[in-house]
Amino acid sequence: MTDYLRDSFHQFFDQFKNQAGKQNLNFLKQTISKDFAAREIRGDEVVDYVSNQSIEGWKQAFDHFSGMDMEWIYTDHSITQLKEDEWQAAFWVSIIVEGEKLPTSNLFFDTFKYLNGEWKLVRSYIESGVQNPA
Repeated sequence: MTDYLRDSFHQFFDQFKNQAGKQNLNFLKQTISKDFAAREIRGDEVVDYVSNQSIEGWKQAFDHFSGMDMEWIYTDHSITQLKEDEWQAAFWVSIIVEGEKLPTSNLFFDTFKYLNGEWKLVRSYIESGVQNPA
């Protein structure tokens, strides 16, 4: 089962990045666990939020960039198995808008768990507005 879950997670994580980059809100709604918990740090501000607030935040971000020539650049840092059915992915998301890379990125530490035959995003820690990765 371990090999299956490892391979399954890696395939899922590639799909997750692809679908988020395509601004697929329906995919994110299906992927974010109902028990999701997150913390975002933006400068000195600390914000905790749950599933419905996360989905609303994604929607606002997608609406903000709607109609723009925009590309998400993922820079993977690490993928770590926490438990047999739980993995954490650390990665940056940088954004190119109208051909210009924004000066900062967001650094994500997302934890995914295999629940009822599906991978779900269960926890997230985000450092917003950090230096772009090298």
